Amino acid sequence: MLVQPTIPDAIRWFADARFGMFVHFGLYALVGRGEWVMYNENIPRAEYEKLANQFNPHRFDAKEWVALAQDAGARYITVTAKHHDGFCLFDSALTDWKITNTPFRRDLIGELVDACHARDMRIIFYYSQPDWHHPNFVHQPGAFKDLNPPPKNGTPDWDRYVEYYIGQVRELCTNYGRIDGIWFDGSHKTEKQWRGREVYETIKTLQPTAVVNDRARYGDFFAPERHLPEDLTGYLFEACESISPTSWGYQGDTASHSAPYLIQSLVKMATAGGNYLLNVGPAPDGTIPSVQAERMRLIGAWLAKFGEAIFGTAAGPAFTDSTLRATRRDRTVYLHLLDWPATDRITLPGAVDVRTATLLPEESPVDVITTPDGIELRNLPALPPDSSVNVIRLDLANVPETWKRHPVEPESKPAVRVRRDGETILNANEAELRGLGVKGARLRIMEHDGRRYIDYWMVPEHEAVWNVDVESEGVYDVALTVWYRTITSGCSVAIRTERQSLSVQIPEGGTSDEFRTYRAGSLSLNRGQTRITVAPDQLKWGYLLVGIEKLALRRRA
Repeated sequence: MLVQPTIPDAIRWFADARFGMFVHFGLYALVGRGEWVMYNENIPRAEYEKLANQFNPHRFDAKEWVALAQDAGARYITVTAKHHDGFCLFDSALTDWKITNTPFRRDLIGELVDACHARDMRIIFYYSQPDWHHPNFVHQPGAFKDLNPPPKNGTPDWDRYVEYYIGQVRELCTNYGRIDGIWFDGSHKTEKQWRGREVYETIKTLQPTAVVNDRARYGDFFAPERHLPEDLTGYLFEACESISPTSWGYQGDTASHSAPYLIQSLVKMATAGGNYLLNVGPAPDGTIPSVQAERMRLIGAWLAKFGEAIFGTAAGPAFTDSTLRATRRDRTVYLHLLDWPATDRITLPGAVDVRTATLLPEESPVDVITTPDGIELRNLPALPPDSSVNVIRLDLANVPETWKRHPVEPESKPAVRVRRDGETILNANEAELRGLGVKGARLRIMEHDGRRYIDYWMVPEHEAVWNVDVESEGVYDVALTVWYRTITSGCSVAIRTERQSLSVQIPEGGTSDEFRTYRAGSLSLNRGQTRITVAPDQLKWGYLLVGIEKLALRRRA
């Protein structure tokens, strides 16, 4: 996966940027029912191809798109160079399925890059590895983002398709001068299938300051979607969301999130140490709908007043009050008030030496009083200066350890006593859940028919770890119980100690979803404390398609 807590200097710009504008645009805009319309409505490939003959975003103006991003306070633009339908908004030499073969005839991506360069706006290319148009793409029925049934006129050839997609990534990295990143979108296959590490290294060779997300299973940052995780602090991550709660691509009549909601979302991500990528979906003529443009400019107006508390900051201290968030820069802490307090004072726990407190944006001083319960900020105005989120700047003599934000650690669990006689059960809720998967996903405890199991296994780094205390040395037979799904086949599970490893194959077949138990073999355990770890051994479609309910250990006589 590569994503690490340390941030290389070459991509520090991305961590400091905090806010970007996402753009989903393509043939699907003509239909007006979102970017997944071909998939959702089972539109045949030959029928969908006819849209290219009508595609003419004649009012597209790259300078206007960039100007809107700047008005919004965004520090970069991420644009769909190719979405799942395979249609390219750039002039690729590897396909005829591209914008320069439509009535528009122009290279939209090239024009947007030139406008970004002219205005010092960074540009990232979204690129979908799944491709519903390319004849060599291999569709796996049941796999997320693959057509079911596969197109009848296809010539599936995975190796040839992968060469095609890597070739297009090379084009994007070499044909447009400096670019600032590749944003993959195809997380349903493995790193080996996508050749993720190889592609990552190619991008870095061609564009050293470009960032790469994790959806080819190897990248610089996690890219969670339509949710705002606050447990990824310490890692480089970017949460993406759309102004429309129902679609990324253009819809003629759709709801829009309010400006206060979007501003609070931006604040939540910045205070967790992440970026916020907010999407607009241009209309078929290439213009960004006025409602979406208005939302972006309202965010920009807020950032014009409070941007110092967002850009170039790190995650600040976490407070138990859910309406209070914080960012930090050196010894300055910015308190973000999601709600205006019910009284004219706020209490911050802990012994903190606050030199000054200032209410932004008017630089109004706030009284600071030390109390037995902590620091109290007094004499706040009767009305909030801003209708969305307000900010108080605290200048500290030093930052106490309790106010420093650290990466979330797995919940520590007590050791399970492994008995000398009889059977010992290691239940799902007794395991420490470790590792981060695609989009920063963590393992979760799920429940079916009153039985709990560990689910959302995506990467080999996902581990369930049981601390055990073995009463007596010996050889222990091991059985694994899983929540088996009918779509499961070809997966296997590793069970490890420091000295041994077992592999349990989950067989193909089955006519119902049910809990099943498999014999895993035996482990030699010494007396005393040790750890038993379960992790994916072999994935299918990029996932381990079973949930782990429990391990059973029984010492041989």
